Amino acid sequence: MTQLLLPFISPGITQVNPLVSVCRDDDLWTYFLGKYPIYSHRVNDQRMFRLTIAQLIESGACRQKEVIKAFGVSKRSVIRAQNKLRNGGSEAFFIERRGRKFAPVLTPEVLDQAQSLLDKGISRRQAAEELCVKYDTLRKAVNDGRLKGKESDESATNKSERTVVDAAAADGMGTACTRVEERTFAAFGVCEGATVRFEPCLDVPKGGVLCALPALLANGLLEGAEKLLGTVKGYYTTFHILLLLAFMALCRIKTMEKIRGHAPGEFGKLLGLDRVPEVRCLRNKIDDLSAGSTAESNGLPI
Repeated sequence: MTQLLLPFISPGITQVNPLVSVCRDDDLWTYFLGKYPIYSHRVNDQRMFRLTIAQLIESGACRQKEVIKAFGVSKRSVIRAQNKLRNGGSEAFFIERRGRKFAPVLTPEVLDQAQSLLDKGISRRQAAEELCVKYDTLRKAVNDGRLKGKESDESATNKSERTVVDAAAADGMGTACTRVEERTFAAFGVCEGATVRFEPCLDVPKGGVLCALPALLANGLLEGAEKLLGTVKGYYTTFHILLLLAFMALCRIKTMEKIRGHAPGEFGKLLGLDRVPEVRCLRNKIDDLSAGSTAESNGLPI
């Protein structure tokens, strides 16, 4: 009968499982199988650490969850170490990564030329074409500080910045109601509807629906709308309501109540407005359009 290996665990040693343990000190980590040392490596030697845990798991001495719990490493890094051992063997952990095979595009001379062009007010895209470099290469140089872009190139707001502005507007007229003057004039009947004004924006949710706008217009979405449906008074016009309903259909928003799950300010950017109407306002607008459509079909004045 085969003699079993007794797990003699000394005090002060971290136990990975009843059979495997590790002794950690300031300079060296030593792994034990029972009372016998089997691996060791320096404290800062990450390559040997990954190789060791991969060998322990592949040999069946430990399980993944035991290694993750004992050493506080992520499951992804453990799986990556196992795959490297299986595919390339132990030598795969010590292969040096290959560096660049090509010279950098933005040399100091090219950076000086690019900066001079940007200082003259030339856009990034035009500067990239003139210098025969990719636009993304130039954009990354501006983002990481190697080049200083004009404020006009950086005027586009991102979603986080717009969220802060929209939340601050909630103390006044409501969330994302940033066009206070236009809304005030519309409330007193001074202006007939809000002006569509698109602003430079980054990462707008559902922004792809704007690609379908030419097709919607070509198929007559707004053709004869005011004649057939009449007009609605206030900040939102007939055109705004019809475009909003069309975009909701493209975004698979099947009911008006479900629009509450979308940021009103971000959805409003698709219409060139500060925000979309709330559900109650949208229902009232649709009721007005339905009443105008019924009156038109009966030959009554709208």
